[in-house]
Amino acid sequence: MKIELCVSYSIVLCLLGGVVGLAILPVNEKENNICCMPQEWEAQMYLDYGTVFIDSNTAFAYFNGSVHAAYSTSKNKVYFHIKGFELSPLIPKPEPMNTTLLYDFENNKMYTVQFGSCQKTSLDANLTLPCIPRHAKHVSDGIVGYGNTTRLFHTYQFITDIDVAFTITASVFINDTKLFEPKICQPQMVHYFAGSANPDSGSLYSLEFLDMGPLVSKDIFDVPKPCL
Repeated sequence: MKIELCVSYSIVLCLLGGVVGLAILPVNEKENNICCMPQEWEAQMYLDYGTVFIDSNTAFAYFNGSVHAAYSTSKNKVYFHIKGFELSPLIPKPEPMNTTLLYDFENNKMYTVQFGSCQKTSLDANLTLPCIPRHAKHVSDGIVGYGNTTRLFHTYQFITDIDVAFTITASVFINDTKLFEPKICQPQMVHYFAGSANPDSGSLYSLEFLDMGPLVSKDIFDVPKPCL
């Protein structure tokens, strides 16, 4: 059976490795935007991912875990450390994942480290600042927190083409006190859905940002030791 979606052991690598922005919002900063993420940030995230492919047979995969992520336009680098477990009938038992991805756009290299083993590949892409486009649909507003600690967040939905069309629903905090445009947005939850030509097939995954803030890990963008 041919599986068009990422239902192998490396489902998360298939996504994050192919897009560099699936942990963020893949829209170019030069467009007319509602808001853009900070140029430098670090965060912990929860990741849930599921995919289903139905033809004459049915295959599915589910991943649950955490992602330590960092992003820097000044260093021209993106970092992911993914830990969790994948469940699928295509593998005999739940498989652990402990993987580091470092995208070095300055030197056009990508480093992948899995369980101490390093793989180096060429990187033919440019780093862009993730933004929510002006044409995104404003779905809802809400409040998080209590008393003096409440924050207003906005939920937007839009479709973007990468290799396939992704419907992205993003709930973000926006710094509405700044006068400049586009405003800075900090994601709270981001959901991605990609359909398939096969009915009832597709992929859905969610990222929950926990403590997004300034870069604090000084060596996070260094080449991983197994790759030296």
